[in-house]
Amino acid sequence: MQNLTASVGRGGLNLRPDVLLVQGLLKAKGFDPGQPDGRCGPLTIKAIHRFQASFLPVPDGLIEPGKNSWQRLIGAAKGLPSPAPAPLPKEWEGDPARWPAEKKMSSMKPELAVKVRQVLAALTAKGFQPKVFYGWRSVTVQAKLFAEGKSKVKFSFHNAQLPDGTPNAYAADIIDARYAWTAEAESSGFWKALGVAAKAQGLVWGGDWVSFRDWAHVQLVANSELAKVKKESGL
Repeated sequence: MQNLTASVGRGGLNLRPDVLLVQGLLKAKGFDPGQPDGRCGPLTIKAIHRFQASFLPVPDGLIEPGKNSWQRLIGAAKGLPSPAPAPLPKEWEGDPARWPAEKKMSSMKPELAVKVRQVLAALTAKGFQPKVFYGWRSVTVQAKLFAEGKSKVKFSFHNAQLPDGTPNAYAADIIDARYAWTAEAESSGFWKALGVAAKAQGLVWGGDWVSFRDWAHVQLVANSELAKVKKESGL
């Protein structure tokens, strides 16, 4: 389960990732906050009140890290069951490799999207034609890539999502639109330039991996964090 970093609700700090997390959990428990959008508006606060009224005599409309309302929401208090993973919203169905560029960007964790934009800008400035081939992709697509030998894992950072099923990828595959994964990508210097640009943003680059060179791959955190990300995704 993903951790809440700051307060959400009436008078809360209401950081977008935290609000999205709370909205997804509220929806999973049957307290509809409206369409999860990362904004703590009247519907979200109303949903928090209705949720708190199920166990508090005087709801305050605020969910804070580590406190009773948060523990109840994640199902950790008094043996309450955790919410089941939400189904994939229809807007995210289909082949993610064919999505428009901005939809691919919006399928990424916001911190990653900011860094990927910087990587793309740096590569464009060097005369390359970079594009995101994959941002997020479903576990179904991941299973197919694993079966084809194109991935070494059945769950990857590409598959991360929020509790409501919204894509929240920790990884992206970046190629030059002219070369993709052909030999020219290496001979042109694109892979090397991608590695330099990615590491300048503090990203992990798959081209550094000795056992399996994943040249197009960049990710937000180290491989050791994969199990944690999978757990947070509820998958």
